Amino acid sequence: MMLRWVLVVVFVAGLGFLPNLARASDDPVARLDEMILAKDFDNAVKVAREAAEAGNVEVQFRLGVFFWHGVGLTQNYLEALRWTTLAALSGHEKAFAARKIILPTVDAPNWPKVLDWSRQRLQKNAESGFNPALFAMAKSYSPDFGFENPVEEYYWASLAVAIGDTSARKRRDELTKKLPITDAAKAQDRAAAWIEKFRSGKPPG
Repeated sequence: MMLRWVLVVVFVAGLGFLPNLARASDDPVARLDEMILAKDFDNAVKVAREAAEAGNVEVQFRLGVFFWHGVGLTQNYLEALRWTTLAALSGHEKAFAARKIILPTVDAPNWPKVLDWSRQRLQKNAESGFNPALFAMAKSYSPDFGFENPVEEYYWASLAVAIGDTSARKRRDELTKKLPITDAAKAQDRAAAWIEKFRSGKPPG
């Protein structure tokens, strides 16, 4: 256990995620930094779980690393893949890199299930108009995550752009050029209906 904990400290610190370990803060990332140095396994896992469930992307990545190396909890590659995938969908580059390493350790039939698990967690935020979640939903249908559906990706990217996420514009425009006109039109109609409901204050789901 001690060796695994040291490896996690080195792994996370080496990627630049321990910028100021000495500061005291209510920020979950800072608290987690302090607990990592203090080797406070139980509380670190508790803080990580709470913050990850609440949507903290950085902590989602770290929780995935904990599961990956079995630090403070039972080693579980499936859970590691779930949390690194969720963080990666939200744009966490290091989580995306870790996910690629973890992926072969999980049985292939579970891969699409992990994406479905991530989508369920993103869906509520996405349908409330939370911009990062909208584009994250689009990414879950992209080739980068292994199970592409260009129509769904286009639909969610279009919503992200409509709500003001400029980072999604490039990908939406790329898909516009690739999709058959009929498929793009159907996705646009769905997006227009969603946006109308959203702007009228109705649940768009």
